[in-house]
Parts: sequence; C-alpha cells; structure tokens
Amino acid sequence: MSFLPSELRVNAVGGTWNIAAWWRLVHAMGIARLAWIACSLSIAVLGSAALLVHRADQRGVNNALDANVSLNAKGYAKFVMFNLAIVDRQLTVLRKQHLQGLRLPAQAAMNSQLQELNGMVLQVTVANVEGQVVDTSLGMPGMPVSIADQVHFQVFKNNSEDRLFISEPVLGRVSNKLSLQLVRPMLDPDGKFMGVIVASIDPELLKNFFTDLKALTHQGRLSIIGLDGIVRFRLTNQGFSAGQDAQASPNWKQVSTLPAGIYDEPDLGDGIYRRIGFHRVEGYPLLVTVGTGLHEQLQNFNSRWNLIRSLALALAVVLTVVATTIARLAKKQKRYLDLLEENRLRALEGNQIKSNFLASLSHELRTPLNSILGFSELIRDTSPEPRIIQYAGLIHKSGTHLNALVNTILDLTKIESGKMGLTLEPVQIPELMEMLITIHKVNADEKNVELSLSINDLVQNTVQSDRAKLVQVMNNVIHNAIKFTPTGSILIMVKPAGNEGLLISVIDTGIGVASDKTSQVFERFNTVDAQAFSSCLKGFGLGLALCRELLHLLHGKITLTSNVAYGTTVDIFIPYSVPAERKPA
Repeated sequence: MSFLPSELRVNAVGGTWNIAAWWRLVHAMGIARLAWIACSLSIAVLGSAALLVHRADQRGVNNALDANVSLNAKGYAKFVMFNLAIVDRQLTVLRKQHLQGLRLPAQAAMNSQLQELNGMVLQVTVANVEGQVVDTSLGMPGMPVSIADQVHFQVFKNNSEDRLFISEPVLGRVSNKLSLQLVRPMLDPDGKFMGVIVASIDPELLKNFFTDLKALTHQGRLSIIGLDGIVRFRLTNQGFSAGQDAQASPNWKQVSTLPAGIYDEPDLGDGIYRRIGFHRVEGYPLLVTVGTGLHEQLQNFNSRWNLIRSLALALAVVLTVVATTIARLAKKQKRYLDLLEENRLRALEGNQIKSNFLASLSHELRTPLNSILGFSELIRDTSPEPRIIQYAGLIHKSGTHLNALVNTILDLTKIESGKMGLTLEPVQIPELMEMLITIHKVNADEKNVELSLSINDLVQNTVQSDRAKLVQVMNNVIHNAIKFTPTGSILIMVKPAGNEGLLISVIDTGIGVASDKTSQVFERFNTVDAQAFSSCLKGFGLGLALCRELLHLLHGKITLTSNVAYGTTVDIFIPYSVPAERKPA
C-alpha cells in the first residue's frame, strides 16, 4: 500500500522516481524526532513533578520541625516558670519569717517542704546590708563569709526594687558548689535595703531534669538566657555551660523583643547547624531556646529523596535508551529506503526489510518499556514507604502512557505499510456500547461527568465488522470526550444512517474546539489550541488520526463539529457490512 495516491507518481529523466518513497523517508525521519520529543517531554514532566513534590515534601518536613521546636520551647519555658515560682514563693515566705526574727529551717527540713524539686535547691542564705552571711540552711560556717562583691548582691544594693534576680552559675561561698543564685532583696517597711536572701540551685540536677525530658535528642541544645543577654544555663551533649553573651548572635534582636519564634543558627563551635525555637518565661526576665540538629532531623527526608532521584535518573536513562533506539532504527530505515529509491526493482525486497524493521522496532521498544512498567509496579507493590509507592505509581503511569503512545505509532505504521488486516465477525452493537459505557463510567464518575447511552429502536443490532478495531475507535473518542469535559455530561446516541449503516454520535458539553480548527483535529501530531489547555490535557495528536485510518479500513467515516465552551459532537458512521473490496485477501 503506497503512502501517497498513485497519481502522485511521476517520471523523471533516467527512470521512474516514486514520490511515495520520498514520503516514507520523511516519515521515517519524523519517527526519530517524535521519539526524542516524547523522551524529552517525559523526562521534563517527570523532573517537574518530582521537583514540585520535593518542594511540597520539604515544606511539610520543615513545618513539622518548626511545630516541634516551638512546642518544646514553650513546654520547657513552662517547666522553668513552674520551678522558679516554687523557689520564689519559698524565698518570699522565708524572707518574711527572717524579718520577723525567725531563723532559716535546716536544709533537710527545707528539702522536705520542696519535695517537688527533688533537692535542686542546695541551700538558702541570708546576707545583711554589708553583705555578711548571717543565716544559712546549711548552718553557719566557722569563718565569717561575705558576698558583698557578688553581682547578685550588688544588683540590689544599687537598686532595691523588690524583684527576683537570677544570676549565672557562681561558686557558692558556703556550699562550695557551682550554683545558680535566685535572689530577692530584704527590705524594711519603709523600703530600705537590709540585705538579700539567696536560693542556690544545683545546675547538675537541673541538667538531669532536662536530660530526662529528652532535650538533647537529635543533637539538641537548650539554653536559659536572661533578657540582659547573658546565658544562665546552656546544655548540650558535651555538658552544661554558662556566661556566654547571646547579644553577639545576629538573631538576638528578634529573640529579645518577641515572646516566641523560630530561627536557624549556624554551629557555635560544635559543627552542628540547628533550627532554634524560643519562648519567653512568663513572669520572669528569662527566655528558653531549644535547638535541634537539622542534619539529623532531615536524614530520613534526604535518604528518601536520594532514592527517588536515583529512580528518576534510571528512568531518564531508560527513556534516553528508548529514544536512541528509535532514532537508530529510524536511521536504519532511512538507509533501507535510500536503497528503494535507487532501484524500484528492489521494492519487494524493501517491503520485506520494512516488515523486519517493524518487528524489530516493536521488540526494541517494548522490551525496555516492559522493564519500566515491571520494576515500577514491583516498587509500588512492595515498598513500605507511602511516598515511594506514590512516586513508583507516577513512574508506572508515565510508562503506561508511553507504551500506549508507542502502540499507536506502530498501528499507524502498520496501516501505512498495508500490514493492518481485518478480522470480520458479527458484532452486537447494543452489547458493545453497554460494555464501553461500563468501562469508561469509572473515569467519568471521578470527574462528576454524567455518561449516558441512547439507542434508537430502529437500529439494526448486528453489523459485520472488526470488533477489536471498533472498540479501539470508540475507546479513543469516548476517552477524549471525558478528558476534555471538566464538568457536565456526555451522551452517546446510536441511530440508523439510512439503509447502509448506523451513526454513533458522542456529544459532550466540554471545552470545545474553535469551529475554524475542527478540520485539523484528524491531522497527525496536531494538538489544536494546545496552548489554551493545561499540560494534563495535551497529547500528541495521534488518537483521532488513528480513528480516521481505522474507520477508513472499515469503510466508515468520522466527522467532528464543535464550538469553544459549548462542547463537541463526534459522528461515526459504521456500515452494516464491510464491502468486499475492503476484506483482506
């Protein structure tokens, strides 16, 4: 079967030159270009989809991480506030008793009163206006002790405002232990400064509290910072420290002025980049910061996407191999067709070569495509990771689409080469249409599109035709109707078309095609007004072209009428019996 009508064959000087051979040559070159276009588009779509999903996944991971550090900072701030309130309340009671002339209780009695602190208070000390220690829960030392030079004494000597002051850890001069000092001033009824009362907090026990609360998981770090910028307590896996100046941090302005928030912080000497959540301690001049190591938190995310990138790269390699194979085979076909042009007497041999080429092309294409479909299905059905299942499904869906595209191209090639035969049999039209409605109703229901069937009572129920090709034509048309109908309905009507056959009309309320472009919809590789559609609606322009070719074999006809925004009607004429000249020899 020639690619062009016989009247296009012309004679040239020196012999007969067949324009059909030239057309086959151009067609062979088009297959190579189509292969590379399909490969490039598939890789671009896969890469774009992977990038969008990666960004969405990363946003989800970051949002969960932000919520976690914010919640931890708030929780630890509440914990600090609760314990400070207990100690402050006890200091207020003991201060009142001291001003009434009572001595401090012994440390054992005090621990009994503060059982919820589990011995975190090392001692309570009272110093007079000169800074001399005059009472302590540990018992008075043998030698006089003065704290007049200590910051927590000086701060009230210079400003006797009744408030709680929290110092950084200092070495206690009575307990001889490193401790945080919680201090309130001693004031007479006239507000005159009379000394201070000090509760010493054991930072080791405080460290144990936060360790038990898992503040150090995932390379964590916890800090208690005064609003003056001095770190009162900092805990990492290397231990606790204090005294650092947080004002040197570029985030200090944000941290010191807001009640809560989140920021990223580079390593502070330990090589760890952290996400930090901070929260003000209600009622006290302190804030709590909680950090978690980003590398460790994102380890699962990075591992997952490294695997996905590997799968995407493997698919891209396979698609490139497929395109290269098609291009190589197309080039091979070109060489064969050059031989046909040189000598028309070798036409028979050339046809045999082309048949071999088609068989080779089918094998070469389907083998890697089957590998793609098989491995992606295996990953989808066996992976424990929901996201991997999702992405394997995407790969499988893309491979299935590419496989359908290859089959369509091969069918068109068979028709053009005259290798497409017919298998004629009685076909029950009502049964066939009911089956097609059942198959496509699932997709229509997913889009909330009503799909219905109407068969005229005068229609002859049986036609003598090729059932498989009728199904292929109707599947393409109904699929297109659903694809381009975002909402509304699709009606399939079957009615007589005179005495020669029947007419099947597929009427949709979809997006439609401009009336001046309807003649182009049956051209190969033509996507009419594709720029107006979203990427998910674009195709390769082969479906309706194949329908026209198949109906031509069946002595049928397909036409289309449409208006933008009002829908499309596709009319398919099918003869009751294929004429004898159309039957295979």
